[in-house]
Amino acid sequence: MNVRRIFLILACLCSAAAVFIPCYVIQLNYETVEGGNISLFSAYPIYGIAILVLDLFVIGATIVGLKKGYVIASLINIGVTISTVVNIAINRESAAAVLRITGSMLTALGSKTAMEYRVEDGAGFFMLIFAAVVILVTMIWNALGNDD
Repeated sequence: MNVRRIFLILACLCSAAAVFIPCYVIQLNYETVEGGNISLFSAYPIYGIAILVLDLFVIGATIVGLKKGYVIASLINIGVTISTVVNIAINRESAAAVLRITGSMLTALGSKTAMEYRVEDGAGFFMLIFAAVVILVTMIWNALGNDD
């Protein structure tokens, strides 16, 4: 097994690990809310399963040497990952909007306590983007460099 294949396999393992790491974190009054660590697998189980299955297929096709298999699976994996990242960004903004509306309603009803909230990107969000880019680069590098 050459270095190109090893890098593609490592990129797929990074993508698979990103499924279980929180994509965004919701904090109220500087404390993480119960269930506030939103990972891809908890928020979008279909996307998480699809990414895991595609990662396993890319790894298997890379080990066996099916060039068409890992090229097609890598491209589908990148498409699913991009779609997932867009959905995560939209839902993160939706969560912030809901907290903003809730805080405004509490203030309008006369609540004396201010609700301070933060919705931040998690490590999984950046890992998904990084993994998609690395999978694309290593897939091209692997497909062009290997004569399978």
